[in-house]
Amino acid sequence: MTKTNSQAALLLVGLGDLGGRIASLAQQADIKVIGMRRGTQTPAGVQLLQHDASTPWPAVAEPIADLLLCLSPDNRSPAAYQQAYCQVAEQALHWWQQQATPPHIWLISSTSVYGQQQGEWVDEQSPRQPLTDTARLLVQTEQRYLQSSAPVTILRPSGLYGPGRTYLLRQAQATAPDAKPPADDHYTNRIHITDAARAVVHLLQLRRRGATLADSYNLSDTQPAPLQQVLSFIRQQLLAQPQAEAPITTALGGKRISSARLAASGFVWQYPDYRSGYLSMLNNN
Repeated sequence: MTKTNSQAALLLVGLGDLGGRIASLAQQADIKVIGMRRGTQTPAGVQLLQHDASTPWPAVAEPIADLLLCLSPDNRSPAAYQQAYCQVAEQALHWWQQQATPPHIWLISSTSVYGQQQGEWVDEQSPRQPLTDTARLLVQTEQRYLQSSAPVTILRPSGLYGPGRTYLLRQAQATAPDAKPPADDHYTNRIHITDAARAVVHLLQLRRRGATLADSYNLSDTQPAPLQQVLSFIRQQLLAQPQAEAPITTALGGKRISSARLAASGFVWQYPDYRSGYLSMLNNN
Protein backbone atom coordinates (compact mmCIF):
# COMPACT_ATOMS: atom_id res chain seq x y z
CA MET A 1 0.00 0.00 0.00
CA THR A 2 1.27 3.48 -0.82
CA LYS A 3 1.61 6.19 1.76
CA THR A 4 -1.24 8.66 2.24
CA ASN A 5 -0.83 12.38 1.59
CA SER A 6 0.09 13.57 5.08
CA GLN A 7 -1.62 16.92 4.43
CA ALA A 8 -5.01 15.37 3.72
CA ALA A 9 -7.45 15.68 6.60
CA LEU A 10 -9.37 13.30 8.79
CA LEU A 11 -13.12 13.84 8.58
CA LEU A 12 -14.39 12.73 11.98
CA VAL A 13 -18.16 12.27 12.20
CA GLY A 14 -19.20 12.41 15.84
CA LEU A 15 -17.41 14.41 18.52
CA GLY A 16 -18.68 12.87 21.73
CA ASP A 17 -16.42 11.65 24.51
CA LEU A 18 -14.51 9.11 22.41
CA GLY A 19 -14.62 11.18 19.22
CA GLY A 20 -13.31 14.26 21.00
CA ARG A 21 -10.40 12.30 22.42
CA ILE A 22 -9.58 10.84 19.01
CA ALA A 23 -9.66 14.35 17.50
CA SER A 24 -7.24 15.70 20.10
CA LEU A 25 -4.81 12.79 19.74
CA ALA A 26 -4.95 12.94 15.95
CA GLN A 27 -3.99 16.59 16.04
CA GLN A 28 -1.08 15.77 18.34
CA ALA A 29 0.00 13.35 15.58
CA ASP A 30 -0.09 16.24 13.06
CA ILE A 31 -3.30 15.08 11.41
CA LYS A 32 -5.69 17.86 10.50
CA VAL A 33 -9.20 17.12 11.80
CA ILE A 34 -12.53 18.29 10.41
CA GLY A 35 -15.33 17.39 12.78
CA MET A 36 -18.94 16.86 11.69
CA ARG A 37 -21.55 17.12 14.40
CA ARG A 38 -25.00 18.62 15.01
CA GLY A 39 -23.79 20.81 17.87
CA THR A 40 -21.30 23.64 17.89
CA GLN A 41 -18.66 22.56 20.41
CA THR A 42 -15.39 21.03 19.21
CA PRO A 43 -12.02 20.26 20.75
CA ALA A 44 -9.46 23.01 20.26
CA GLY A 45 -8.09 23.12 16.74
CA VAL A 46 -10.84 21.05 15.13
CA GLN A 47 -12.52 22.63 12.11
CA LEU A 48 -16.28 22.36 12.63
CA LEU A 49 -18.65 21.14 9.94
CA GLN A 50 -22.02 21.55 11.65
CA HIS A 51 -24.38 19.05 10.09
CA ASP A 52 -26.72 16.14 10.86
CA ALA A 53 -24.87 13.15 9.39
CA SER A 54 -28.11 11.23 8.81
CA THR A 55 -29.07 13.74 6.09
CA PRO A 56 -27.26 14.37 2.75
CA TRP A 57 -23.73 15.60 3.41
CA PRO A 58 -22.37 18.92 2.18
CA ALA A 59 -19.24 19.14 0.07
CA VAL A 60 -15.90 19.37 1.87
CA ALA A 61 -13.51 21.82 0.26
CA GLU A 62 -10.25 20.03 0.98
CA PRO A 63 -8.82 16.55 0.47
CA ILE A 64 -9.92 13.91 2.97
CA ALA A 65 -7.68 10.89 3.51
CA ASP A 66 -9.72 9.19 6.22
CA LEU A 67 -13.41 9.23 7.12
CA LEU A 68 -14.03 8.07 10.68
CA LEU A 69 -17.57 7.45 11.92
CA CYS A 70 -17.72 7.64 15.71
CA LEU A 71 -21.39 8.09 16.44
CA SER A 72 -23.41 7.81 19.63
CA PRO A 73 -27.14 7.08 19.30
CA ASP A 74 -29.42 9.49 21.15
CA ASN A 75 -30.64 6.54 23.24
CA ARG A 76 -30.51 2.74 23.24
CA SER A 77 -33.65 2.17 21.17
CA PRO A 78 -33.51 0.41 17.80
CA ALA A 79 -34.87 3.58 16.17
CA ALA A 80 -31.94 5.61 17.51
CA TYR A 81 -29.46 3.00 16.29
CA GLN A 82 -31.17 2.91 12.89
CA GLN A 83 -30.62 6.65 12.55
CA ALA A 84 -27.09 6.80 13.96
CA TYR A 85 -25.72 3.83 12.05
CA CYS A 86 -27.86 2.65 9.13
CA GLN A 87 -29.06 6.04 7.90
CA VAL A 88 -25.64 7.62 8.35
CA ALA A 89 -24.05 4.73 6.44
CA GLU A 90 -26.18 5.50 3.38
CA GLN A 91 -25.24 9.19 3.48
CA ALA A 92 -21.57 8.44 4.12
CA LEU A 93 -21.28 6.01 1.21
CA HIS A 94 -23.14 8.36 -1.13
CA TRP A 95 -20.73 11.15 -0.18
CA TRP A 96 -17.75 8.77 -0.52
CA GLN A 97 -18.72 7.88 -4.10
CA GLN A 98 -18.63 11.55 -5.09
CA GLN A 99 -15.05 12.18 -3.98
CA ALA A 100 -12.30 12.55 -6.57
CA THR A 101 -9.96 10.67 -4.22
CA PRO A 102 -12.22 8.60 -1.98
CA PRO A 103 -10.93 8.25 1.59
CA HIS A 104 -10.47 5.18 3.72
CA ILE A 105 -13.54 4.58 5.90
CA TRP A 106 -13.36 3.67 9.59
CA LEU A 107 -16.46 2.61 11.50
CA ILE A 108 -16.59 2.53 15.30
CA SER A 109 -18.89 -0.41 16.00
CA SER A 110 -18.99 -2.56 19.14
CA THR A 111 -18.08 -6.01 20.45
CA SER A 112 -21.80 -6.43 21.12
CA VAL A 113 -21.96 -7.89 17.59
CA TYR A 114 -20.53 -11.06 19.15
CA GLY A 115 -23.29 -12.84 21.02
CA GLN A 116 -21.28 -15.80 22.31
CA GLN A 117 -22.24 -16.63 25.91
CA GLN A 118 -20.30 -19.75 26.95
CA GLY A 119 -17.12 -18.07 28.18
CA GLU A 120 -15.31 -18.73 24.90
CA TRP A 121 -12.57 -16.57 23.40
CA VAL A 122 -13.78 -14.36 20.55
CA ASP A 123 -11.58 -12.79 17.88
CA GLU A 124 -12.24 -10.95 14.62
CA GLN A 125 -12.72 -14.25 12.79
CA SER A 126 -15.46 -15.41 15.15
CA PRO A 127 -19.01 -15.38 13.81
CA ARG A 128 -21.05 -12.34 14.67
CA GLN A 129 -24.11 -13.60 16.54
CA PRO A 130 -25.94 -10.52 17.82
CA LEU A 131 -28.46 -11.12 20.58
CA THR A 132 -30.24 -7.75 20.61
CA ASP A 133 -31.99 -5.60 18.03
CA THR A 134 -29.40 -2.85 18.45
CA ALA A 135 -26.51 -5.29 17.93
CA ARG A 136 -28.24 -6.64 14.83
CA LEU A 137 -28.39 -3.10 13.46
CA LEU A 138 -24.66 -2.75 14.07
CA VAL A 139 -24.01 -5.96 12.11
CA GLN A 140 -26.27 -4.66 9.34
CA THR A 141 -24.27 -1.43 9.23
CA GLU A 142 -20.94 -3.25 9.22
CA GLN A 143 -22.12 -5.36 6.30
CA ARG A 144 -23.28 -2.31 4.39
CA TYR A 145 -19.78 -0.86 4.53
CA LEU A 146 -17.91 -4.14 4.02
CA GLN A 147 -19.98 -5.05 0.96
CA SER A 148 -19.46 -1.63 -0.64
CA SER A 149 -16.52 -0.82 -2.89
CA ALA A 150 -14.96 1.41 -0.24
CA PRO A 151 -11.82 0.46 1.70
CA VAL A 152 -13.17 -0.06 5.22
CA THR A 153 -11.82 -0.94 8.66
CA ILE A 154 -14.29 -1.85 11.39
CA LEU A 155 -13.22 -1.00 14.95
CA ARG A 156 -15.08 -2.77 17.76
CA PRO A 157 -14.50 -1.36 21.26
CA SER A 158 -15.61 -3.38 24.24
CA GLY A 159 -16.98 -1.65 27.35
CA LEU A 160 -15.55 1.84 27.68
CA TYR A 161 -14.58 3.12 31.11
CA GLY A 162 -12.53 6.01 32.42
CA PRO A 163 -13.16 9.59 33.56
CA GLY A 164 -16.89 10.19 33.94
CA ARG A 165 -17.67 6.51 33.28
CA THR A 166 -18.04 5.30 36.84
CA TYR A 167 -20.81 2.70 36.69
CA LEU A 168 -18.72 -0.13 38.17
CA LEU A 169 -17.25 2.16 40.83
CA ARG A 170 -20.75 3.08 41.96
CA GLN A 171 -21.86 -0.56 41.79
CA ALA A 172 -18.90 -1.63 43.94
CA GLN A 173 -19.60 1.14 46.47
CA ALA A 174 -23.23 0.07 46.74
CA THR A 175 -22.39 -3.55 47.57
CA ALA A 176 -21.71 -4.61 51.15
CA PRO A 177 -18.12 -5.84 51.68
CA ASP A 178 -19.32 -9.21 53.01
CA ALA A 179 -21.98 -9.71 50.36
CA LYS A 180 -22.04 -13.19 48.82
CA PRO A 181 -21.19 -13.12 45.09
CA PRO A 182 -24.14 -14.01 42.87
CA ALA A 183 -24.16 -17.40 41.20
CA ASP A 184 -24.47 -16.00 37.67
CA ASP A 185 -21.01 -14.47 37.34
CA HIS A 186 -19.73 -13.96 33.80
CA TYR A 187 -16.73 -12.68 31.87
CA THR A 188 -16.64 -8.98 31.06
CA ASN A 189 -14.50 -7.03 28.63
CA ARG A 190 -13.43 -3.42 28.73
CA ILE A 191 -10.99 -0.83 27.46
CA HIS A 192 -10.06 2.45 29.09
CA ILE A 193 -11.36 5.26 26.89
CA THR A 194 -7.84 6.73 26.70
CA ASP A 195 -6.56 3.48 25.20
CA ALA A 196 -9.55 3.22 22.85
CA ALA A 197 -8.74 6.66 21.40
CA ARG A 198 -5.01 5.85 21.30
CA ALA A 199 -5.69 2.60 19.44
CA VAL A 200 -7.76 4.36 16.78
CA VAL A 201 -5.07 6.99 16.15
CA HIS A 202 -2.38 4.28 16.19
CA LEU A 203 -4.16 2.44 13.37
CA LEU A 204 -4.80 5.68 11.47
CA GLN A 205 -1.10 6.46 11.59
CA LEU A 206 -0.16 2.95 10.47
CA ARG A 207 -2.39 3.24 7.42
CA ARG A 208 -1.04 6.68 6.57
CA ARG A 209 2.49 5.28 6.68
CA GLY A 210 1.54 2.64 4.13
CA ALA A 211 0.81 -0.38 6.33
CA THR A 212 -1.74 -2.92 5.17
CA LEU A 213 -4.46 -3.29 7.78
CA ALA A 214 -7.04 -5.96 8.47
CA ASP A 215 -10.71 -5.22 7.82
CA SER A 216 -11.56 -5.26 11.54
CA TYR A 217 -9.98 -4.89 14.98
CA ASN A 218 -11.30 -5.58 18.44
CA LEU A 219 -10.41 -2.73 20.78
CA SER A 220 -10.25 -4.27 24.23
CA ASP A 221 -7.67 -4.60 26.96
CA THR A 222 -5.53 -7.68 27.44
CA GLN A 223 -7.43 -9.34 30.28
CA PRO A 224 -11.11 -10.24 30.17
CA ALA A 225 -12.24 -10.80 33.74
CA PRO A 226 -15.26 -12.07 35.67
CA LEU A 227 -17.49 -9.22 36.75
CA GLN A 228 -17.37 -10.18 40.42
CA GLN A 229 -13.58 -10.28 40.34
CA VAL A 230 -13.51 -6.72 39.03
CA LEU A 231 -16.05 -5.52 41.60
CA SER A 232 -14.17 -7.26 44.40
CA PHE A 233 -10.93 -5.58 43.35
CA ILE A 234 -12.57 -2.15 43.33
CA ARG A 235 -14.16 -2.71 46.75
CA GLN A 236 -10.82 -3.79 48.20
CA GLN A 237 -9.17 -0.62 46.92
CA LEU A 238 -11.97 1.53 48.31
CA LEU A 239 -11.61 -0.15 51.69
CA ALA A 240 -7.79 -0.19 51.51
CA GLN A 241 -7.88 -3.94 52.11
CA PRO A 242 -6.15 -5.52 49.12
CA GLN A 243 -6.35 -9.32 49.03
CA ALA A 244 -5.18 -12.06 46.72
CA GLU A 245 -7.68 -12.84 43.97
CA ALA A 246 -9.49 -16.14 44.26
CA PRO A 247 -8.83 -18.54 41.36
CA ILE A 248 -11.62 -19.15 38.86
CA THR A 249 -12.92 -22.64 39.60
CA THR A 250 -16.22 -22.79 37.74
CA ALA A 251 -17.25 -22.32 34.13
CA LEU A 252 -18.42 -18.78 33.45
CA GLY A 253 -20.77 -17.33 30.89
CA GLY A 254 -20.24 -14.31 28.71
CA LYS A 255 -17.35 -14.07 26.25
CA ARG A 256 -13.67 -13.22 26.31
CA ILE A 257 -12.65 -10.70 23.67
CA SER A 258 -9.23 -11.27 22.14
CA SER A 259 -7.21 -8.17 21.29
CA ALA A 260 -4.30 -10.15 19.83
CA ARG A 261 -4.73 -8.59 16.39
CA LEU A 262 -4.44 -5.09 17.85
CA ALA A 263 -1.36 -6.16 19.82
CA ALA A 264 0.20 -7.60 16.66
CA SER A 265 -0.13 -4.16 15.03
CA GLY A 266 2.33 -2.81 17.60
CA PHE A 267 -0.14 -1.13 19.92
CA VAL A 268 0.90 -0.83 23.57
CA TRP A 269 -1.79 -0.29 26.19
CA GLN A 270 -1.48 2.41 28.82
CA TYR A 271 -4.00 0.44 30.90
CA PRO A 272 -3.56 -3.22 29.89
CA ASP A 273 -6.04 -4.58 32.45
CA TYR A 274 -8.82 -3.50 34.78
CA ARG A 275 -6.48 -3.18 37.76
CA SER A 276 -4.30 -0.48 36.22
CA GLY A 277 -7.29 1.34 34.78
CA TYR A 278 -9.41 1.43 37.91
CA LEU A 279 -6.43 2.23 40.14
CA SER A 280 -5.81 5.27 37.96
CA MET A 281 -9.47 6.31 38.26
CA LEU A 282 -9.50 5.83 42.04
CA ASN A 283 -6.22 7.72 42.49
CA ASN A 284 -7.58 10.65 40.48
CA ASN A 285 -10.91 10.84 42.34
